[in-house]
Amino acid sequence: MEVERVQVIASQSKALDTIPSEFIRSEHERPGTTTFHGPVPEIPVVDLAEPDRDRVVQAVVKAGQEWGIFQVVNHGIPVEVIKELQRVGKEFFELPQEEKEAYAMKPESETLEGYGTKLQKDLEGKKAWVDFFFHNIWPQSRLDHSIWPKNPASYRFEFSWILQ
Repeated sequence: MEVERVQVIASQSKALDTIPSEFIRSEHERPGTTTFHGPVPEIPVVDLAEPDRDRVVQAVVKAGQEWGIFQVVNHGIPVEVIKELQRVGKEFFELPQEEKEAYAMKPESETLEGYGTKLQKDLEGKKAWVDFFFHNIWPQSRLDHSIWPKNPASYRFEFSWILQ
């Protein structure tokens, strides 16, 4: 069975100047500028510079339980590195489909690593869509460079910086 990839659907939609109906949300489901109405929420912030590790753990647990999301600050990753990781990630997703498929998740594999697509259907039969590339970067014992893309060439270099 061939996997239906989001980028392929998007390219076909662009060429046909139409979006398949199963991807079109009803008016009341479409977000405007924001779906949140009211004062700007104060999303929890977890500061990794906090010297008390127990306090950091408690902050993560509390934010996860109460919000399901949090912002991490003082993580030590320079903004330039984050921008470069975003750049090489974008470059990967701009590769020809055949090249990306070389890194596709194997259906028989028990790992979550590789190139994949998540198409979720909701109760009304509409689909939420996303293509992704997932691989472990930590701990080093979990690294499997065989599934890391060779193209763009800088991909491995940028991620190896984080591992140092």
